[in-house]
Amino acid sequence: MFEADGRQRKQVGEMAGGGTWSELEAYWPAEELVRDRERLIPKIVACYEAAHPKGKQPSDSDKASWRESLYEVATALSDLGRGQVYLFVEYRVHPAMNPIDVVLAGRHPDGGLSFAAIELKQWSKVEHPDPSKTTNGLCGPCRKSTTGSLCGDCTVERVYAPCFSQHKKHPAVQVRDNLDALRRHHSMFDDRYVHLAGASYLHNLKDPQSQWISRVQPVTDIPTFTARQPNDLREFLKNRFTSAKDAEAAQELLARRRTDSLLTSEVGGIVNGYTKFSLLEKQREAVDSIMASVRKPPPGAKKVYVVSGRAGTGKSLVALTLLGEALNGGTDARFVSGGVASRENFKRGVKGKGKAFTTLNQVADKLGPDELDLLLCDEAHRLTERPMTGSFSMRPGESSVSVIVTRAKVPVFFIDGDQRLFAEEIWSESGLIAEILKLKAEVVPIRLDRALRAVGSSTYDTWVQRLLIGEPLPWNPDADQEPEPFELYYADSAARMEKFLKTKLDAGSSARMSAGLCWKWTDDTGTAPDVAPESGWSRPWNAGDNHPTPGIPKRRFWATDPGGFGQIGCVHTAQGLEYEWGGVIMGPDLTWSGKAWALDREHVHSKASRIQSDEELAKRICNAYGVLMTRSIRGTVLYSVDSRTRQLFADLGIPKI
Repeated sequence: MFEADGRQRKQVGEMAGGGTWSELEAYWPAEELVRDRERLIPKIVACYEAAHPKGKQPSDSDKASWRESLYEVATALSDLGRGQVYLFVEYRVHPAMNPIDVVLAGRHPDGGLSFAAIELKQWSKVEHPDPSKTTNGLCGPCRKSTTGSLCGDCTVERVYAPCFSQHKKHPAVQVRDNLDALRRHHSMFDDRYVHLAGASYLHNLKDPQSQWISRVQPVTDIPTFTARQPNDLREFLKNRFTSAKDAEAAQELLARRRTDSLLTSEVGGIVNGYTKFSLLEKQREAVDSIMASVRKPPPGAKKVYVVSGRAGTGKSLVALTLLGEALNGGTDARFVSGGVASRENFKRGVKGKGKAFTTLNQVADKLGPDELDLLLCDEAHRLTERPMTGSFSMRPGESSVSVIVTRAKVPVFFIDGDQRLFAEEIWSESGLIAEILKLKAEVVPIRLDRALRAVGSSTYDTWVQRLLIGEPLPWNPDADQEPEPFELYYADSAARMEKFLKTKLDAGSSARMSAGLCWKWTDDTGTAPDVAPESGWSRPWNAGDNHPTPGIPKRRFWATDPGGFGQIGCVHTAQGLEYEWGGVIMGPDLTWSGKAWALDREHVHSKASRIQSDEELAKRICNAYGVLMTRSIRGTVLYSVDSRTRQLFADLGIPKI
């Protein structure tokens, strides 16, 4: 059994005082619940009180459910020889979730991990929905109906519960909602090899006239079992769990919870080893293999790790985790980055260890060969060919790659070739590897392939990729039984986009507006209305780092400091960072022609204009918009100055705000 130590239990209690539910840490193998029911029920009660925001005791019906319904499920598992399947009681991983009565965790007969969300009811009688008895619990139109008839949804998705004297959701509908919440808030279920099922169990429902509830299925593949169907319940459990004697599924359920926190707000916790973020399988493998080389460098050629992945796959999270494990283990490690804004935001978030965040110039000038144990280079795609002493002037000597490789016993690069923007950003993944091989080192490639930033939405990640290569896909967030967790909209004006995002900001979420570099930058005070995509609406670019304007953040902190919403950010200030809600203004530099993206070089007002090839320039402009579109963790609003591009968004099924 997994036991929380005293410190963890204290933290649970402290969290509970903050006004929201904390995680309820009550989980045991089925065989232990059967054997020690009298001992464990008080423990569940204590866990409930600790997790409740006000320390409230559970109701008598809650306790009865744990004593009877939960025991029935545990007994069924034990009778089937599946006593090692874990039961998580009143399971929730986010304050917005309704608790799930019980989540089962084990191994599936077809291989892989298996989970089942079970809704437990103690009802002894249930009737068909009947508005003549009460309209409580029915939908709005049915409550107001004068005909006494019910809509199709209420007819199937509602039941009349005499014990409550009102209508309730059919238990299968509650299970569907629970499954949706699990997929939304737990990264475990991003993995297609993980099995997730749901069912409801009414162990007290023996009344013959109430058995109709199991013959109505408002949600496909979510069965309802009653007391008269014990064999059916056992068959359901038998088909979804094996008798494997390991607890991997339970451990993974505890480890892979998705956090709603922004990376920048968690940097201190990550580096100091107490973070809400959990590493997924590929990320954990990357950290473990790199740290093994740090602790004991292998014989032979120097190993250089190249960690690649698209935006939002967790490259910076892996880099910061490595930095923390190295520093906390007494290893001499440094963090450099091709992006100034992200490096400075990370540095600011780590008190007492800021010296670990440095510049490539300082590494090149002050450190000798293999002087560091570990050197992490984030955003390697933004490095210039050689270390830079200013914004544009490169100094002679070593390449940027050779500096990283030679100064550390274990060098690590993090790269996404699709985020290269300007002519001087020369390092593609293949180019980086070729340069490392010239230095007589061994390349160890690691690929992160799961998008995490957009609430774990691989759908949105794929959608952005296809959009920007000119092969757009429809946006159908509710096309199947697994609702899309990420929210995507388009606006027909910049003003409407701003108004929508302001509501998110007022509700306590972080929100920013960004734009392509197709409007000139006249000053760096953050006050000149340079970005003017439509008549009657204009806003300033983000300010520079040395501006005198009060209340406006410095350029490098535009994405994270209060006050950044009033200015329009660009790829320089957004890349490598994130916020909860983002608006992206697409200018006249890139518009949809009806069949492909059309480039207008005249409207490219950035260093990218130095790229001579129109084809390569178009690719870099698409990269820039890809960066801006993938900064948000909850939702994105798109606006284009071009009517045909807005029509494309409409044709793809994106909702308009």
